[in-house]
Amino acid sequence: MKLLRPDAAFLILALNIPAPSATAGDVTGHAFVTKRLTKRILSSVAYNLRGTAAPATSLDTEPVNEFDRMVMILEDGKLPPKPPVTVVLNQQGSRFDPELIAVPTGSTVQFPNLDPIFHNVFSLSKARKFDLGYYPRGQSRSVKFDQAGVVQVYCHIHANMYAAIVVTDSPWFTKPGADGNFSFSNVPAGRYRLVVWHKIAGYRKVEVVVPETGSVDVKISVPVDMEP
Repeated sequence: MKLLRPDAAFLILALNIPAPSATAGDVTGHAFVTKRLTKRILSSVAYNLRGTAAPATSLDTEPVNEFDRMVMILEDGKLPPKPPVTVVLNQQGSRFDPELIAVPTGSTVQFPNLDPIFHNVFSLSKARKFDLGYYPRGQSRSVKFDQAGVVQVYCHIHANMYAAIVVTDSPWFTKPGADGNFSFSNVPAGRYRLVVWHKIAGYRKVEVVVPETGSVDVKISVPVDMEP
């Protein structure tokens, strides 16, 4: 049996990287958007809960890549999550950029204000509630996310500003490509649940059985199943 050198073994443990499995397969797949997902003003609920009237806002006219608003997560594995990271979520042009990110539990997100106006970043989500207060251009605030779930983020001043942070315990998560394709490599054999969260459509889930060798192909439709 080939043994890892002590320094190589330490590197795997330190970086929390799953070692190659003797019985592991690949998951490849494609996501389909089965109906037009029109933009909704989701911030109105958050503003109502705060007792604040939402400012007037106009709808975006630029075409939207729905796959960029989507996160794929392979759940129910027995391996630990990826190590925490620090990610930047900019406030620029009176919007959040990017508008959707996915991070491992324990990660920190920074919210720099790049606009020549004040912003106030807040969330009422169960997974992580916070209010960063008002702050001007050139300043930044940060929040640590220790609980898995979807955290919906708004600006107290600008109702059109809406972002989402997907926090996950799974080591397998990704955003699909512009064509809807996605993949996970070297997944230990077993039964999993593929969870898709879309910024407008919400959750979709399908069961996936990963073989001991080879790959399994998965297709998932958002927000509804395709007709046969």
